[in-house]
Amino acid sequence: MSKNPAKDFGEIASDYAFFEQHATEALEDARAYQEHVATINSAGRVINLLDFGCGSGTFTARFVEQAGWPPEQLRLTLVEPADSQRSQAVARLARFTATPAVESSALTVALDACFDVVLANQVLYYVSDLEDTLRRLIAALTPTGLFLTAIGARANVLMEFLIAAFNLLGRQMPYNTSEDVEAALTALNANYEKRPVSYELSFSDSEENRMRIIRFLLSDHLVQIPLEPLLERFDQFSRDGRIEIRTQTDHYTLRP
Repeated sequence: MSKNPAKDFGEIASDYAFFEQHATEALEDARAYQEHVATINSAGRVINLLDFGCGSGTFTARFVEQAGWPPEQLRLTLVEPADSQRSQAVARLARFTATPAVESSALTVALDACFDVVLANQVLYYVSDLEDTLRRLIAALTPTGLFLTAIGARANVLMEFLIAAFNLLGRQMPYNTSEDVEAALTALNANYEKRPVSYELSFSDSEENRMRIIRFLLSDHLVQIPLEPLLERFDQFSRDGRIEIRTQTDHYTLRP
């Protein structure tokens, strides 16, 4: 069965916000990225950053703030298919750059060999043509550029949850995983580094909070899937009235 990774985050905005508030994923991702970004010599020169799948810009803001680039040196290009989220990102990130951000709903040929940093944080799950997208993102780098991406493997607890949910329907889980990214990068003969980065998801245990994570993960697929088995999957992580999940994502770093 071919993958159809479309996911409408507009419908689950509040549930996604709940995940962001109760997970250390973004914090740990940004911290891990900075170890690589710190090697970029930004003294006196413009830094061109492409954020692919920027969403509302919350992670991008954390990322550029930690990088510490002066606004007069940073140039932002934001790619996000959801118009409402992209407009939020433009407004949220305006203070980090002296030049208005370039925004687009999709990658364009004009972006080739333009960027010192290409960021694709936790978004490749939902790309339909993964190998072609990775090829274009890598092509967007300057000869000394840096590509950064993070994505969960099938052993990530939340990915295991998704796999189990779609198994209830007798269907393949329709999202990409780290294994797919690694296979695509290998097919492209890309010279990449990979390492795991751990994070935690912790929240007060209630049926509504469990449902928040379920809705975040499954979005419009949820109407097709029986709820009880999904709610019960949280039992193994219940400790003293809280859900405590410890898992990890894979980080890929690549230079041309």
